[in-house]
Amino acid sequence: MTFDETHTRDMRQRCSWCETEFSMTPEQSSGFIVTGGICISCTENFSLSNDTLTLREFIDTIDAPILVMQPEPRQVYTANKKALELFGKELSQMEGYRGGQVFDCLQSFTKLGCGKDINCEECKIKAAIVGTFNSGDSFKGVASSLEVKKNDKTSTYLLQISTEKTGDLALVRIDGYRQSENVHP
Repeated sequence: MTFDETHTRDMRQRCSWCETEFSMTPEQSSGFIVTGGICISCTENFSLSNDTLTLREFIDTIDAPILVMQPEPRQVYTANKKALELFGKELSQMEGYRGGQVFDCLQSFTKLGCGKDINCEECKIKAAIVGTFNSGDSFKGVASSLEVKKNDKTSTYLLQISTEKTGDLALVRIDGYRQSENVHP
Protein backbone atom coordinates (compact mmCIF):
# COMPACT_ATOMS: atom_id res chain seq x y z
CA MET A 1 0.00 0.00 0.00
CA THR A 2 1.35 3.40 -0.90
CA PHE A 3 0.85 6.22 1.52
CA ASP A 4 1.05 9.17 -0.84
CA GLU A 5 -1.53 11.90 -1.23
CA THR A 6 -3.31 12.41 -4.54
CA HIS A 7 -6.03 14.86 -5.45
CA THR A 8 -8.20 13.52 -8.28
CA ARG A 9 -11.09 14.73 -10.43
CA ASP A 10 -12.77 12.71 -13.18
CA MET A 11 -15.52 14.07 -15.42
CA ARG A 12 -16.86 10.76 -16.90
CA GLN A 13 -18.26 8.41 -14.34
CA ARG A 14 -20.50 5.41 -13.85
CA CYS A 15 -22.88 5.66 -10.92
CA SER A 16 -22.01 3.08 -8.29
CA TRP A 17 -25.62 2.76 -7.28
CA CYS A 18 -27.66 2.63 -10.53
CA GLU A 19 -24.68 2.01 -12.91
CA THR A 20 -25.77 4.77 -15.31
CA GLU A 21 -22.89 6.52 -17.11
CA PHE A 22 -22.91 10.29 -16.61
CA SER A 23 -20.80 13.42 -16.95
CA MET A 24 -20.46 16.26 -14.51
CA THR A 25 -19.22 19.82 -14.74
CA PRO A 26 -16.05 20.60 -12.75
CA GLU A 27 -18.24 22.33 -10.14
CA GLN A 28 -20.38 19.21 -9.73
CA SER A 29 -17.66 16.59 -10.05
CA SER A 30 -16.89 14.66 -6.91
CA GLY A 31 -14.44 12.29 -8.63
CA PHE A 32 -14.44 8.52 -8.72
CA ILE A 33 -12.63 8.08 -5.47
CA VAL A 34 -14.85 6.46 -2.88
CA THR A 35 -17.73 4.88 -4.71
CA GLY A 36 -16.91 5.17 -8.37
CA GLY A 37 -19.20 8.21 -8.34
CA ILE A 38 -22.85 8.76 -7.68
CA CYS A 39 -25.19 10.36 -10.23
CA ILE A 40 -27.32 13.36 -9.31
CA SER A 41 -30.48 11.22 -9.17
CA CYS A 42 -28.96 8.84 -6.64
CA THR A 43 -27.32 11.70 -4.72
CA GLU A 44 -30.78 13.14 -4.08
CA ASN A 45 -31.76 9.83 -2.50
CA PHE A 46 -28.95 10.04 0.06
CA SER A 47 -29.50 13.47 1.62
CA LEU A 48 -29.92 14.08 5.33
CA SER A 49 -33.67 14.36 4.87
CA ASN A 50 -34.04 10.74 3.76
CA ASP A 51 -34.14 7.54 5.78
CA THR A 52 -30.79 6.59 7.31
CA LEU A 53 -31.48 2.92 6.62
CA THR A 54 -31.41 3.60 2.88
CA LEU A 55 -28.06 5.33 3.20
CA ARG A 56 -26.64 2.52 5.35
CA GLU A 57 -27.87 -0.07 2.87
CA PHE A 58 -26.07 1.87 0.14
CA ILE A 59 -22.75 2.20 1.97
CA ASP A 60 -22.85 -1.47 2.96
CA THR A 61 -22.59 -2.25 -0.78
CA ILE A 62 -19.15 -0.58 -0.86
CA ASP A 63 -16.42 -3.14 -0.26
CA ALA A 64 -14.37 -0.93 2.08
CA PRO A 65 -14.83 0.67 5.50
CA ILE A 66 -16.90 3.86 5.02
CA LEU A 67 -17.70 6.68 7.41
CA VAL A 68 -20.39 9.13 6.34
CA MET A 69 -19.63 12.55 7.78
CA GLN A 70 -22.04 15.44 8.27
CA PRO A 71 -20.72 18.99 7.87
CA GLU A 72 -21.77 20.86 11.04
CA PRO A 73 -20.99 19.67 13.52
CA ARG A 74 -18.41 17.59 11.64
CA GLN A 75 -19.33 14.19 13.05
CA VAL A 76 -19.99 10.68 11.82
CA TYR A 77 -23.54 10.53 10.52
CA THR A 78 -23.37 6.76 10.00
CA ALA A 79 -20.93 4.00 9.06
CA ASN A 80 -21.00 0.74 7.14
CA LYS A 81 -20.50 -2.78 8.51
CA LYS A 82 -16.88 -2.92 7.33
CA ALA A 83 -16.08 0.22 9.37
CA LEU A 84 -17.77 -1.26 12.44
CA GLU A 85 -15.67 -4.42 12.05
CA LEU A 86 -12.44 -2.47 11.47
CA PHE A 87 -12.83 -0.45 14.67
CA GLY A 88 -14.55 -3.17 16.71
CA LYS A 89 -17.36 -0.79 17.61
CA GLU A 90 -21.13 -0.69 17.55
CA LEU A 91 -22.92 1.90 15.42
CA SER A 92 -23.94 3.75 18.60
CA GLN A 93 -20.22 4.19 19.38
CA MET A 94 -19.66 5.93 16.03
CA GLU A 95 -22.78 7.92 15.08
CA GLY A 96 -22.58 11.46 16.47
CA TYR A 97 -18.87 11.18 17.27
CA ARG A 98 -15.99 13.04 15.65
CA GLY A 99 -13.65 11.07 13.39
CA GLY A 100 -10.78 11.15 15.89
CA GLN A 101 -13.06 9.66 18.53
CA VAL A 102 -13.89 6.79 16.19
CA PHE A 103 -10.17 6.22 15.51
CA ASP A 104 -9.38 6.67 19.25
CA CYS A 105 -6.89 9.39 18.27
CA LEU A 106 -4.95 10.67 21.28
CA GLN A 107 -6.08 14.26 20.50
CA SER A 108 -9.72 13.25 20.97
CA PHE A 109 -8.95 12.63 24.66
CA THR A 110 -7.66 16.19 25.28
CA LYS A 111 -9.72 18.94 26.92
CA LEU A 112 -10.51 20.60 23.55
CA GLY A 113 -11.05 17.28 21.76
CA CYS A 114 -10.87 16.03 18.20
CA GLY A 115 -10.42 18.67 15.55
CA LYS A 116 -10.14 21.48 18.09
CA ASP A 117 -6.85 20.66 19.83
CA ILE A 118 -3.84 22.65 18.63
CA ASN A 119 -2.26 19.37 17.48
CA CYS A 120 -5.14 18.89 15.03
CA GLU A 121 -4.22 21.98 12.98
CA GLU A 122 -1.75 20.01 10.82
CA CYS A 123 -3.87 16.84 10.52
CA LYS A 124 -4.00 15.78 6.86
CA ILE A 125 -7.10 13.67 7.48
CA LYS A 126 -9.01 16.63 8.93
CA ALA A 127 -7.79 18.86 6.07
CA ALA A 128 -9.04 16.41 3.42
CA ILE A 129 -12.48 16.07 5.02
CA VAL A 130 -12.84 19.84 5.52
CA GLY A 131 -11.58 20.37 1.95
CA THR A 132 -14.20 17.99 0.60
CA PHE A 133 -16.97 19.83 2.45
CA ASN A 134 -15.72 23.29 1.46
CA SER A 135 -14.86 22.69 -2.21
CA GLY A 136 -16.68 19.49 -3.16
CA ASP A 137 -13.33 18.06 -4.30
CA SER A 138 -12.46 14.42 -3.68
CA PHE A 139 -9.15 13.35 -2.22
CA LYS A 140 -7.48 9.99 -2.77
CA GLY A 141 -4.91 8.25 -0.61
CA VAL A 142 -4.47 10.96 2.02
CA ALA A 143 -2.04 9.46 4.52
CA SER A 144 -1.15 10.29 8.07
CA SER A 145 -0.03 8.66 11.25
CA LEU A 146 -2.13 8.89 14.38
CA GLU A 147 -1.30 8.27 17.99
CA VAL A 148 -4.11 5.94 19.03
CA LYS A 149 -5.00 5.26 22.67
CA LYS A 150 -6.45 1.82 23.40
CA ASN A 151 -6.48 -0.04 26.70
CA ASP A 152 -4.30 2.63 28.36
CA LYS A 153 -1.57 2.13 25.73
CA THR A 154 -0.67 4.53 22.97
CA SER A 155 0.35 3.15 19.59
CA THR A 156 1.14 4.74 16.27
CA TYR A 157 -1.29 3.81 13.51
CA LEU A 158 -0.81 4.48 9.82
CA LEU A 159 -4.01 5.73 8.27
CA GLN A 160 -4.96 6.37 4.66
CA ILE A 161 -8.32 7.72 3.48
CA SER A 162 -10.15 8.88 0.37
CA THR A 163 -13.09 11.28 0.38
CA GLU A 164 -16.08 12.05 -1.84
CA LYS A 165 -18.90 14.54 -1.34
CA THR A 166 -22.46 13.42 -2.00
CA GLY A 167 -25.22 15.91 -1.32
CA ASP A 168 -24.58 17.55 2.04
CA LEU A 169 -22.54 14.59 3.29
CA ALA A 170 -18.99 13.37 2.76
CA LEU A 171 -18.09 9.72 2.35
CA VAL A 172 -14.75 8.82 3.92
CA ARG A 173 -13.29 5.50 2.77
CA ILE A 174 -10.60 4.02 4.99
CA ASP A 175 -8.03 2.73 2.48
CA GLY A 176 -5.53 1.66 5.12
CA TYR A 177 -5.45 1.46 8.89
CA ARG A 178 -2.74 -0.53 10.54
CA GLN A 179 -0.72 -0.40 13.68
CA SER A 180 2.89 0.60 13.39
CA GLU A 181 5.46 -1.34 15.37
CA ASN A 182 5.85 1.56 17.85
CA VAL A 183 3.96 0.96 21.11
CA HIS A 184 4.22 3.47 23.95
CA PRO A 185 3.32 2.77 27.59
